[in-house]
Amino acid sequence: MSAVPENARFYGWSNLRILFGIYFLGMGMVFYGFNVIFPEMITTMGWSRGDASWAQSMRGILIGISAPLVAIFINRYGTRRSIILGLSILTLGLFLLGTITTELWHWLVLWGLLMPIGFAFGGVLPIQTNISYWFNAKRSMALGIVMTAAGAGGFIAQPLYAWLMEEYGSWQFGWLAAGFCALAATLLAFLLKSRPEDYDQVPDGTREQVIKDSTNKGPSKIYQSAVSWKLADAIRTPALWFIIIILIAQIMPLYMLSVHGVFHLRDSGFERMQAASIISFVIAGSAVARFPIGWLGDRIEPRYILTILHTALLITFIVIWKAPSITALIIAAPIFGVAFGGGVVMAPSLVANYFGRESFATINGFIFPVQIIFASTVPVGAGYLVDQTGSYDWAFIVLSGIIAVAVVCSILASPPVPKEIPTD
Repeated sequence: MSAVPENARFYGWSNLRILFGIYFLGMGMVFYGFNVIFPEMITTMGWSRGDASWAQSMRGILIGISAPLVAIFINRYGTRRSIILGLSILTLGLFLLGTITTELWHWLVLWGLLMPIGFAFGGVLPIQTNISYWFNAKRSMALGIVMTAAGAGGFIAQPLYAWLMEEYGSWQFGWLAAGFCALAATLLAFLLKSRPEDYDQVPDGTREQVIKDSTNKGPSKIYQSAVSWKLADAIRTPALWFIIIILIAQIMPLYMLSVHGVFHLRDSGFERMQAASIISFVIAGSAVARFPIGWLGDRIEPRYILTILHTALLITFIVIWKAPSITALIIAAPIFGVAFGGGVVMAPSLVANYFGRESFATINGFIFPVQIIFASTVPVGAGYLVDQTGSYDWAFIVLSGIIAVAVVCSILASPPVPKEIPTD
């Protein structure tokens, strides 16, 4: 244990600012930058959409497979070391993309095999785990603050990388700019602290502050498990599988729009700048929603919020599919982003609330492979569908059905009851 005195300033808020910067630079400026660099790259190189999309599907599958290993690494070495390791790998991969990539197999190896390890060890799982360690009562709000960073970074990355590629006449400059962002995030990660217990602190504040707050406030209206669940017990609960379906239904439409959104809108008759702007509105909506919905998630049961969000996700996804007019898209895109961004905060809050903060990394290490492997079928599946049929219609139909199922799951995902707590 660190020699930090018991009455020292609570480090959780400093950690939150650092995590915001890491997620902004290392994830937002990289993952969402893909949206504008990828179409330019495959058009310039003359690759087929289906073949090139394998890299994104491989990336998702490898992130999913790596998740249990990341959870083990976090439990043994802490979130700080995991994030530093992951971002270092991510930085290397981005610089290689911007310098040596001349063949399709280069792209498949770098984005599909090397960089997923960086995304897994430096991305959502360790970042959300770190937040769950440092915050209990304000967990959803803290998640909302940090998750906002990716959307904000993506909103900036879209026009920035588009300008760089146009200014210098090469898609490589987009990847190089993303590489410098990842490098800055890596350096920032050295300031992180993994767990409050390592510094004689407790979640939500110093010991004195937490005691004072608990005295002044009544019992929380938000369900939080009094025990930390074992993975084997959690798997047996319907709630965990409902949450998995909710998460799958969130990420599959995002993968669709991230990889094929610009192509779909261009195919629907919109100009390149219009298509890119619509995807930017999705990202902007996602960024704006995360903090306020996180704040609500500490006051209203997250599953009720998720029901509303997924209903909005379904309606706006259909509007983006049909693309009736630029006005309809300008309205639907940010609402879709709000629904997705809010879900990004509410779903992990539900995991931590239902199964305990100490179990968060382990249970998410189980959830991620299932979620990501399903989602990873979208880029390549949609790519080959359009290559064969000339339309994205079937991809939109299937994904709309999955979102509809998730709406029902959100309604049914009531808190599980652990064996240690008898029911009346």
